[in-house]
Amino acid sequence: MKKITLKCKFGKIKGLIWGKGNPKKILALHGWLDNAASFCELAPMLANIGYEVVAIDFAGHGKSDHRAKGHFTHFIDFVLDIQDVIKELKWDKLTLLGHSMGAAMAHMYTVSHTESIEKLIMIENLGPVPSYAPGSIAENLKEALDQWKNHTTKHKHFYPTVHIALKTRLKVTPMNEDYLRPMVKRGLKKTSKGYHWRTDKRLRLRSMIRFSEEVVQDALSSIKPPTQLIVATPTTYALKYPTIEERKTKLAADDYVEINGHHHLHMDNAKQVFEAIKRFITE
Repeated sequence: MKKITLKCKFGKIKGLIWGKGNPKKILALHGWLDNAASFCELAPMLANIGYEVVAIDFAGHGKSDHRAKGHFTHFIDFVLDIQDVIKELKWDKLTLLGHSMGAAMAHMYTVSHTESIEKLIMIENLGPVPSYAPGSIAENLKEALDQWKNHTTKHKHFYPTVHIALKTRLKVTPMNEDYLRPMVKRGLKKTSKGYHWRTDKRLRLRSMIRFSEEVVQDALSSIKPPTQLIVATPTTYALKYPTIEERKTKLAADDYVEINGHHHLHMDNAKQVFEAIKRFITE
């Protein structure tokens, strides 16, 4: 595993790379508030079968730069990060692998660039959630504006040690702590007051405008390369919303896989996830 830095239009994107120089390429995209180290279990296995795997920290995550001061963090803007990263990597053909939010962004990029994406692998996500609910625009916008008006980027909570920060994250991301530790360490910054999360605090603010369910399903049904959908069973919180079955139908994945585990099954069930991906990308 090596570190990588890519210069994008907004700033620097940091990441990790496995299997550098291997002929086949995979760009791995993490979930909301996670970072590139979430692929530390899965990526080496993919490198061992001939893939160069680059996992990036999206803007405001991990060690990548944050968006400019005073700017809002729209989730769809992460698609711009993907476009810049692929350009900087100079990859003509690649497989996109995304978990959770990363899967949604991978799909959005793929349907607009089907000629350059060989295969799409989505783990635990079928598009942006929650979608816009008719009749909620005024209330949602007011809440978003109120949050923006009162938000601060100053850190108020600090952890005395990495271990305590790890234990705190384990409460919301339950798994073997050895699998979670790399992601937690990458997500922390040490200061004279202790450790705080590097993550851009603006990422927690309510979105001012949401995609409608119609728009999400339109994107899901768009022309795309061979697509694999991997989900945890029993169904996790990430996929418990009313339109999930409709979205699955619209996506019409070429390969659908259920694996026992939690939302971060690519970390604590990496071997099973790898076997499913290996079958899909080598068939």
